[in-house]
Amino acid sequence: MKTLTVRVAKEQMNKLIAEGHPGDAIVLTDGERRVTLEASPIESGALDLDLEEDSPELAAELLKAAKGPFTPYSRQDLEAVAQQVLREKNRE
Repeated sequence: MKTLTVRVAKEQMNKLIAEGHPGDAIVLTDGERRVTLEASPIESGALDLDLEEDSPELAAELLKAAKGPFTPYSRQDLEAVAQQVLREKNRE
């Protein structure tokens, strides 16, 4: 474990993130206050959410996103968008 002041940590943030990534804990101090930074792996890009414990506001926002208005795109729609992008790119 490494302990640093906040001022020193600001100057070395990239290095500290690299050191903390494999699992080393980093402790930041600011006078009497101490905060421990630890790596938090996210597997497969998913977040570990527990809707039973997380806030009701989060649950409501997730439900709104899941039930929200979606525009179904057909294969022809997607091909038209791709053609438009290609035309604009060729103009550059």
